[in-house]
Amino acid sequence: MKNYLKISRLVSISMALIVLVFFISCDSEPVEERMDLPPMESMVMEFSDFSEQAGIKKGAETTNENFLHSYVSVVYWNLASTIAMAIPVVAYGHALQQEPEYLGDNTWEWSFDFELNGVSYTATLTGSRINNEEFSMEMVIALAALPGVGMKWFDGVARYDHTHVTWNLFKEGTIEVLETEWHKDYETNAADLRYTYVEPEQDETGSYIMFKYMPEEVYDASYTISLTSGTTEIQWNTITKEGRVLDQVKFGKAEWHCWDSKANGLVDRVCD
Repeated sequence: MKNYLKISRLVSISMALIVLVFFISCDSEPVEERMDLPPMESMVMEFSDFSEQAGIKKGAETTNENFLHSYVSVVYWNLASTIAMAIPVVAYGHALQQEPEYLGDNTWEWSFDFELNGVSYTATLTGSRINNEEFSMEMVIALAALPGVGMKWFDGVARYDHTHVTWNLFKEGTIEVLETEWHKDYETNAADLRYTYVEPEQDETGSYIMFKYMPEEVYDASYTISLTSGTTEIQWNTITKEGRVLDQVKFGKAEWHCWDSKANGLVDRVCD
């Protein structure tokens, strides 16, 4: 009888230890699988080279119609994306500076407060492992005064090596308005980012802008802009700012129209 009790106690203790080890192993963070958030450039398109109009002095014999047409074509997307992405971009910038908390089940959470234009917000970004190559992300943002009434502002999927990231932006928590897709080659530094307007039943639903950076090319940067009215191709050099534009609707022919360097006033010139 005594031996039976001893064995019974040993079995009970062993089972308790097994259960304890199980829960500890389940709750411990798998640090090697914690994701690093993709860089801001995976979300924010580069518009700085077309942030200002070129000015020609009154009475000058030269024009800069080619650059100005490119500027106008780009500025629409610049303004639209800036407005649509203002809150998500600021929130994501704060998330990049935070350390996540492990929630279990290969899921991490970045939780923080931030301010924009005098308004206080609270945000939660959740990242979950999908497989060995990819993880998902979802950002919920609420007014700080109403923390329980948050909405999903964006979600996405990223590769762990940050070579491919997709983001989806929403309004009112459920209506998808913008899809983005980013690629980067870290050996050559080449990259591209595409914004596609996807809000249902709008005049420009399906329109897009794609930015490409190709460091080995003479014109090392480009935009492809597709609207219901047609497609515009813009290419330029990020150092000199000289470039060219192709827009059959605007110019009547599918031919390149060039402009000179910034040092020379971005004036129209004959393409080489």
